[in-house]
Amino acid sequence: MLRGVSTGAKAGALVALAALLVALAGLFLAARIQAGDGVTVSEVHFRGESGATMRALLFRPESATTQRPAPAILAVHGYLNSAEMQGNFATEYARRGYVVLAPDQRGHGGSDPVAFADGFGGPDALAHLRSLPFVDRNNIGLEGHSMGGWTVLSAAKAHPDGYRSLVLEGSSVGAPFAPEGTRAFPRNLLVVYGTRDEFGGFMWGPEAPLQTGSVQKLRDLFGSTEPVVPGRLYGNPADGSARKLLTPDVTHAWLHQSSSGITPALEWFAQTLDGAKPIPAQDQIWPWRELGGFLALLAVPLMIAGLIAAGPAKSSLPAAKPGSARRNAELAAIAIVPALLFIPACMATEALLGQNALFRQTFTNQIAGWALLSFALSALVLRRKGAGLGLGELPSGIPVAVLALLPAYLLVLCADRMFHVNPGWWFITIRPVSAERAHDFLLYAPFFIASCLASLRLIQAVAPLEQGSLTSATVRAMAAMSGGFVLFLAAQYGVLAATGHLLIPAEGLRVIQTIGVAVFLAFVGLFGAVSQRRLGTVVPAGLVSGLFVAWTLVATQPIGA
Repeated sequence: MLRGVSTGAKAGALVALAALLVALAGLFLAARIQAGDGVTVSEVHFRGESGATMRALLFRPESATTQRPAPAILAVHGYLNSAEMQGNFATEYARRGYVVLAPDQRGHGGSDPVAFADGFGGPDALAHLRSLPFVDRNNIGLEGHSMGGWTVLSAAKAHPDGYRSLVLEGSSVGAPFAPEGTRAFPRNLLVVYGTRDEFGGFMWGPEAPLQTGSVQKLRDLFGSTEPVVPGRLYGNPADGSARKLLTPDVTHAWLHQSSSGITPALEWFAQTLDGAKPIPAQDQIWPWRELGGFLALLAVPLMIAGLIAAGPAKSSLPAAKPGSARRNAELAAIAIVPALLFIPACMATEALLGQNALFRQTFTNQIAGWALLSFALSALVLRRKGAGLGLGELPSGIPVAVLALLPAYLLVLCADRMFHVNPGWWFITIRPVSAERAHDFLLYAPFFIASCLASLRLIQAVAPLEQGSLTSATVRAMAAMSGGFVLFLAAQYGVLAATGHLLIPAEGLRVIQTIGVAVFLAFVGLFGAVSQRRLGTVVPAGLVSGLFVAWTLVATQPIGA
């Protein structure tokens, strides 16, 4: 089959095949875990009161029937995420016999724009859950992470008799985004708020996150004149007045990746809802689901890299230049300067563009603004070095991009549609682009193509990737692309670990988002090294990388806010 194909192309094809097999195995594992113990996972769509359509994942245990309705939980993801981010919670709920509805908030995933509309979609989602004939309407719990907490609070406010208990994971009651909490609202409330939450006092008040129990808003909610003691049960679940605060030593986003968030929710619903299977809360299988998604997340970029290497090689490569102290300093600057500019560029773009009908994704706007600045700086340095962007090579890179990205995209699309799983780990995920978002992809892609192309060309001009082994070249390219962001995150989270607050306390959301940016920029470095070593140019990798980054961002970022 590979007769007449060069050794390099064969090696690339074999790498791509091996990566495909690993991705398939990982996705199969993730799907098998979340649909285990007789649970059926399906994608559902329903129309809300305003006419907007929402998408959700429905986890239905085989024990839930119209003859024997089962208890149910509405589980909602946070800002910049989608229904899949509640997959770990939903897996554990469903295997205990709960029907679980995990919706995309309005403007997120496959739900209609705009974000924040109609109580984030919470009231409509709860109404749909209550309409299912196999759901016990007298035993419904609500759980939300971060902005998902505001979503379920909105649902509870709209349907005050439609639920029995509520869990806030890294979330809060009150203005400006959620209904105010009182001693009577919401019913049977568990608050899980980490002592290393990146949002600090934004959610609860100045004493949070280290002394959340002392916050006046929380004390009023619990009906306590003294600081609330974490772990103590206040009130009585029988009459809906129960309250409990837990403050695990974890960060905001880690709550849906950790037993510190999942175990308390399982215990709370076992205490406040009836009809679940008596499986101990500590008996959890979700880490295997995460392992499967993680393997697929690593395998998909490797598959793309292998397919790049399977492209037509150039007959000769430029001579490698020896390393030097100056080269290392320039590589350090390539890594660090864009990372230092990331938050200022995002802030400036947000102030300049705001929300508009053309560029609809606020956070993609911000990253695109940073990408444009990064492109301008890289192009300026390239010009001073007498090098160009290699734009004349872009047409020849199109077939490489199609060959590299189309199989990977089809894999992700099939896994999403057929098994409702994605390559992903934590909140870093690769999802297909919905039809609603296709024109957003075309709009944003040029920004990321330009940025990735210029950055890779600059790395090649400073430290040619032909130098040394493929491994050393790959590490060099990945470090130059994402190393500055890794250092930035180390500084932020080092200060957070020591003090309970980020180095830039007001930028919790952008700091969290930087984690995903660092990961995907490392993939860009991988593509660049393989392209230069195999094809003799980084230009095809710039095209592949820009399309890949635009794909992953546009598919996951909210529309309208």
